[in-house]
Amino acid sequence: MADRDVIDALIATCRELNQRFRPKLLALNSGQDPKANPDSVVGILYRLRNRELNASQAVKEMLLSGETSITDDEAEPMVTLQQTALGLTPAVLLSQFGTAREATLAMVRDLPDEVWQQAFNTPRGHMTLREYLQSLVERDRTTIEQLEQHLAQASPSQ
Repeated sequence: MADRDVIDALIATCRELNQRFRPKLLALNSGQDPKANPDSVVGILYRLRNRELNASQAVKEMLLSGETSITDDEAEPMVTLQQTALGLTPAVLLSQFGTAREATLAMVRDLPDEVWQQAFNTPRGHMTLREYLQSLVERDRTTIEQLEQHLAQASPSQ
């Protein structure tokens, strides 16, 4: 598959969040409101989770109908009562991100090259599916850099 690099990068984000960050994040005080403090670690994870929930839904809609009703994948997603009842702790947000990312991967990993190169009106504008997924990878990297900065500030002796 010509787009294995994008698939690998999408998987790498999950792996890195779980292996490098999960233990540190679980030790943090999670009593923060991510909406009130969007630049906190929990706020960053909240935005990451929201983006992936929206992106996964957008990819599903694009593949089914060629269009998506999601105009901004960074916006507040439509979440179920069950998702909000679990709370907004780092563990819950990471788990929900991972579930949404796996749904995205399940939809795209076996698609033929023609679909990867097909242009759609995505939440990030008119682009190919590959370009849209690559934009997720790039935004994942930015998010990981933000988490690294916050965690370095929280424990400068490490």
